Amino acid sequence: IMVGLLIAGIRPSVAGGEQNAAAARIEAMANLLAKAQRLGVAVDCTYDVVQESGQKIEFGERRELTLRRPDRARVEVTRRDGSRREILFDGTQLTAFDLDEKAYATVPKPRTVAAALAYYTQDLKMRLPLRELFAADFPEELKHDLGSARLVGKETVGGVATDHVAFRGDTADVQLWIARDGDPLPQRIVITYRLAEGQPQFEADFHGWTLNPDVPDSAFMFAPAAGAERIPILTPERGREAGKKQP
Repeated sequence: IMVGLLIAGIRPSVAGGEQNAAAARIEAMANLLAKAQRLGVAVDCTYDVVQESGQKIEFGERRELTLRRPDRARVEVTRRDGSRREILFDGTQLTAFDLDEKAYATVPKPRTVAAALAYYTQDLKMRLPLRELFAADFPEELKHDLGSARLVGKETVGGVATDHVAFRGDTADVQLWIARDGDPLPQRIVITYRLAEGQPQFEADFHGWTLNPDVPDSAFMFAPAAGAERIPILTPERGREAGKKQP
């Protein structure tokens, strides 16, 4: 029976020891990311957008993230269509800037980067993929999901030897490829939103991790370019667009 399962490409259920190993790898990764005072990484993302017809359309972007806790963050976004956006937090204000349209919105937010990004995603309902991965409470948020963790196998991703692990959350299935040697940093992630219509997926590959980026304060401060127009922060009701388009 075991041979037949393997030939068919079906893996048997994991043993308890492998489950514990998978949970330990995920926990180590989460603790490292939560405790890092500085980090930088480039992330190549793809994501499905389910249309009204049920068809899934894939979009993609590169995100370059620089974080300096407790109160500095910079996210640069370049989409496949060439459009560029930035999100900056300097400890006193949060700014979103469309580089091509030369339009920006800013709001006072003199707290931590965690609070600022939570406001951006939860209050303003704006996209910021993988925010949870860089949250200070990430290990705590993961705890109730680790019971479902399993070790899928050992694989190489982007030239890096990794442990391929998977777990199931309340609304999504998550796969992670975590570096086996050195710091347990994620090299790849796949999220399947199993309760959403069409079960869309989000995928990301991480490149160039650094846990000590040398970035000056000025990199987190916003100075509007000549001719840039300030626009108001949109509430979710005013900002919601009709139909299903690229987010």
